[in-house]
Amino acid sequence: MRKFGLIFSLFLTGCVSFDISGKWAAENALKGNYKIDYTQHHPYEIQELCTNLLKVQNFKGFDYCISQLEKHHVVDGRLVNKLARDTAYMSEDYTTALIYGLKAEAALNRGQAKLVPLFLSKALIGVNGNPGMLVNGEVYKNDRYYPASVSIRTLGVGAVYEGVYGSKDKAHDYLKQLQNLDISGLASSSLEPEKRAWLTKIFISIKKYELAYNEITQEKSVGDKLKHEAILKLNPAYYLVSAATGWSYDDQEVWSKIEADAMLCHTLYKLEAESASVCYESFLQSPIIDIYGALKFTALKELGNIQLAQGAEDKALASLSEAVELLEEQRSSLSLDTSKLGFVTDKQSVYRDIVDIYVRKNRPDRAIEYAERGKARALVDLLASRETLSPSNNSSELQTLIASLDEAETRFSSANISKDTQRAATRGLLRKYKDQMNSQAPEFTSLRVVTSPSITQLQDQLAKDEGLLEYFGTEDDLWVFILSKQGVSAAKLPQTHLKSLVTNMRHDLQNPSSNAFEKSSKDLYKGLITPIEDNIAAFKRITIVPHGSLHYVPFSALYNGDSYLIDKFELRVLPSASVLPFLSNSSEETAQSMLLLGNPDLNNADMDLPGAEIEALAIAKMNPDSKVLLRKNASEHLVKTNAGGYRYIHIASHGVFDPDDPMSSSLLLSEGGGDDGLLSVAELFDLRLNADLVTLSACETGLGDITAGDDVIGFTRGFLYAGAESIISSLWKVSDAATNTLMQTFYKALPSQGKSKALRNAQLALKDGSYSHPYYWAAFQLTGQYD
Repeated sequence: MRKFGLIFSLFLTGCVSFDISGKWAAENALKGNYKIDYTQHHPYEIQELCTNLLKVQNFKGFDYCISQLEKHHVVDGRLVNKLARDTAYMSEDYTTALIYGLKAEAALNRGQAKLVPLFLSKALIGVNGNPGMLVNGEVYKNDRYYPASVSIRTLGVGAVYEGVYGSKDKAHDYLKQLQNLDISGLASSSLEPEKRAWLTKIFISIKKYELAYNEITQEKSVGDKLKHEAILKLNPAYYLVSAATGWSYDDQEVWSKIEADAMLCHTLYKLEAESASVCYESFLQSPIIDIYGALKFTALKELGNIQLAQGAEDKALASLSEAVELLEEQRSSLSLDTSKLGFVTDKQSVYRDIVDIYVRKNRPDRAIEYAERGKARALVDLLASRETLSPSNNSSELQTLIASLDEAETRFSSANISKDTQRAATRGLLRKYKDQMNSQAPEFTSLRVVTSPSITQLQDQLAKDEGLLEYFGTEDDLWVFILSKQGVSAAKLPQTHLKSLVTNMRHDLQNPSSNAFEKSSKDLYKGLITPIEDNIAAFKRITIVPHGSLHYVPFSALYNGDSYLIDKFELRVLPSASVLPFLSNSSEETAQSMLLLGNPDLNNADMDLPGAEIEALAIAKMNPDSKVLLRKNASEHLVKTNAGGYRYIHIASHGVFDPDDPMSSSLLLSEGGGDDGLLSVAELFDLRLNADLVTLSACETGLGDITAGDDVIGFTRGFLYAGAESIISSLWKVSDAATNTLMQTFYKALPSQGKSKALRNAQLALKDGSYSHPYYWAAFQLTGQYD
């Protein structure tokens, strides 16, 4: 009681006995026990339970705990001790700072960058108000502990968030406030370790690694001293993670120091200290390292990078491969986020490093496997928040299996000190459930967990005269894989500054009165095609699997100075090679063959598309079995309720894109029937179609966001999952006249030529006619089946 003084004594007045040490909260958090009767526990215990659930990454438990704290122990915005004889209240500002500070920290720990400032702004209102205990209706003036306790967390979260995601100047402002926060006196023994922990994280977030090292070890290191350290001082760091409690049992000591050890190793790694590898090798021997996935993943990744730099390629491959296995065990890699420690680990770089190693080892089969796994990881992460994502085969048996998998994933991703045999059993259940789900619903499984078909499976999907070009990497480290019936090869491309070249080409293409595109297009051709030109010369059809900014490239318009790529090949684009096994000509003939939507009424005359209406009506004349929906009738509701009955679906409307939330990107249709008119990418994954072809004749409907894995989630991926065999979409807004001409030519030839050949011939007709500039014909691309 002494360290909390009079204030804490007042808060406890008249209450039933409870655990002041925090041991009850820590033990229950470590065991994953959060489904308790929250009405029978003191709010301090609940507060500590929520805090500890957050520490052990049990985010589901934390969400439940904080909601119960708000439900049962907050009245009129104030934290209430309902168990006291004379009910005591914490001030509204304290309650706000506590609850929203914890929520902001949880969002930071989860890597939910968009949510942090929303919670943080509310927490700051509380911190800057009058946080503390109410005595006789007034905040106790001599209270220093409670204001300091909520201020440390709020300022720490604010600084780390700005350091990792935002403004370094703002990070320094938060840092200065935290450094100046007075915690001397009775509260210092409890609050000083927490303050220093946040200071360490802040220094890491703003890349002041020597200051972070000093804070951890309480030493004043100078210059190159760190580069020659032979002995690590891990133990001085343990008090950074949790306040001193007097606990002596081994599990708690190991648990309380592991994050601090991780910060020390990461700091040494960033300082290029020779002792960094020894630090990580020691750290990975921790008896509880397996339950801290984020820390183990980062340790393996950075140790692998050290080993690569040392020339120990086989050791590096082993470390990085183990990191990938850890990454792919869980549905969402957010559970492996390290932003709470002041830095963000680039999870995709692990795949790039492994791809590079296998290419240099002349193992293209393994290299393309990891490239596909990297893209699959990016896709699964984007869809991980879609709790309602459902399979097309939505049987009760499959639903039970999904629920079992969810429960096992929650247990596995939460830090829970349990017997090794129990954790091994959970890992075994995860593998069993995933295998069963993959057997019952393979395409659905590919959206929930990382899966990658074998090279043989992919080759079986290719014709003899067809090649697949898969690109993978960043703008300065780019690889290409060439897959065909004959085999697979790989090459590291010399292309650099890729993103700027793509930007230049797209800019030049938007001016049809200029030939400036020829240079930028030739530059890309030289970097992307010329090094492999001989390898693809024999193909008639080429499947392009782009990556990153290459998703924005119209490959048909790549120019070698004499001809375009479309002059030589039929082309299609796929979001990844792994979708090949899910493509099949399974659509059935239906009573009405085509559904056309054009010029939806968006309640804004500036958004009208009269050319789209003309286009829809012209195409309908060519298909007597068509149904045309215009203006108010071109609604989201009718698409959702009727589109499943058509073989061909043609939508001529606007598209909008949300780079921060690509699943919210939408086609703009008319509202009505309970729908808002925004047919989002997320909603496409709940549609059930039977379409041979979906044509999106709209504004930039082929684009999606470049994600952490640089893999696009756009309308094409959503429509493929919904059941469309093929999609034609556009990379930019093309003039109405050219689009109308191209579409009519395409649909006229479609029955006899098939999709790929009909689109290519329609594009060539424009190119060789009055619309020769690629602005008019190169925007449209086919995704999915060729025929």
